[in-house]
Amino acid sequence: MKMRSSGRLKKLAYLYEPLISAAAAFCIMLAVIGGFAFILTKIDVKDTAISVMSTAALGIGAYCGGYISGKRRRKNGLLMGVLCGVFIFLIVLILGALFSKAAQSFPLSAKLAVTLVCAAAGGVVGVNSRNV
Repeated sequence: MKMRSSGRLKKLAYLYEPLISAAAAFCIMLAVIGGFAFILTKIDVKDTAISVMSTAALGIGAYCGGYISGKRRRKNGLLMGVLCGVFIFLIVLILGALFSKAAQSFPLSAKLAVTLVCAAAGGVVGVNSRNV
């Protein structure tokens, strides 16, 4: 009986680490967006720059989330990063659908690609980084 519960816990661990890392990444994205918002109050920019800044915040947050996920798991960095990126993308997709009434200037497929690539790279770097 213990073997079954242990196997289930291992399967849940593959979802637990990326989910916690996605929550941390979301907090990092909020901080980056707050920094960009402060910059935007000081200068006048076009709407395209706002789209680029939001995508950059998404990439930075996804990278950090993948890094945290890979660092915590210490193996399978690419998989942990991609899972974290999927969770981040789902959060962004749901929140974007709930709160955004404007047309999307950056396609969802591009956001998915940016999120998955950045999170996967962060996961690989996180696994291969040394403990300090």
